[in-house]
Amino acid sequence: MIMNNCMLPDILQRLREVNTLLATYKQGELSFEQALPPSLFYQDFNDTNILVKEAACLVRENPGELLEFSSSLFSETDKYLSLDRTPLQKVDFAALFEEHLKPFEFRYEETKTVATGLWRKYSAMSNRLDFLPLDAEEYKSLDAECSAAKAEYDEVHAHANLLYEEWQQERDRYFCVWCFKPVFLDVLVERLKGIAGSIISDIGRMKEGKP
Repeated sequence: MIMNNCMLPDILQRLREVNTLLATYKQGELSFEQALPPSLFYQDFNDTNILVKEAACLVRENPGELLEFSSSLFSETDKYLSLDRTPLQKVDFAALFEEHLKPFEFRYEETKTVATGLWRKYSAMSNRLDFLPLDAEEYKSLDAECSAAKAEYDEVHAHANLLYEEWQQERDRYFCVWCFKPVFLDVLVERLKGIAGSIISDIGRMKEGKP
């Protein structure tokens, strides 16, 4: 199908997922996973200019396929607007986002604390070495311990860096949840419904030979 290489099928499927959530979700605890469909939908599709451009290309290549898509999109947007969205409007999406990030932050902070302790241990050994003669037996023994302590620190420090990157990547990936407000999605869906309706009307006029 022509639409395999564009965003149109994706937007339709994703809106269905949002509608399924709204139809099944009851007021109460919303999980972070449940908060993702509406938040990511708004993030990925709020630029409706992309949808309009793809529709303009498809209307020349396959108006019948575009009409089928637009009719389905109109139906899904209409369904969204008819569903009870009141429970969703009461959800604190920012709090859900922050709660989701806590385990990532905790793992990083815990490992960083261990790394800090290992660095202090290594630094103390290294400082003692500075006051020992190079040919002393104690120096040789402590030097080996110091090298082992440094290697242990390096390993834990590297792991802490990885955990920090993981934490930041998770934050950046899902920051849209923190920013999300259900009213944003309401406005977007209204806009999408208008676009779908306009496409249906335009194709209808094309079939009738009207400008």
